[in-house]
Amino acid sequence: MIKSFTIGRRKPGLSMEEYLRYLKEQHGPLVAKVIPGVRKYVQNHPLVLPGFEFENDNISEMWWDDVASLQNYLNWRQSDEAKVLTEDEKKFSDPSRRIRFFAVEHIIVER
Repeated sequence: MIKSFTIGRRKPGLSMEEYLRYLKEQHGPLVAKVIPGVRKYVQNHPLVLPGFEFENDNISEMWWDDVASLQNYLNWRQSDEAKVLTEDEKKFSDPSRRIRFFAVEHIIVER
């Protein structure tokens, strides 16, 4: 299994509540509708715990069957078809502070 992780940060002036609501209610359904070949999409919203502060506002995961599926997505992101998604991202997130990470999953424990 191939995974891509996106560490997201909200657009300046947007509250955390507004950001997470938009991410879940607007952007999430759009991702599910338009991204080709994604096997699974997960949004990880921060859990507020006393004594812990986070520099990031969320971590999203996308799961791919193989590298070819991931590469197809990366190529798609450069196409005109992807503009609906990239324009939506500008409404709530700060693309200049986004971090992406691509990984091969190695399950060590699964109970």
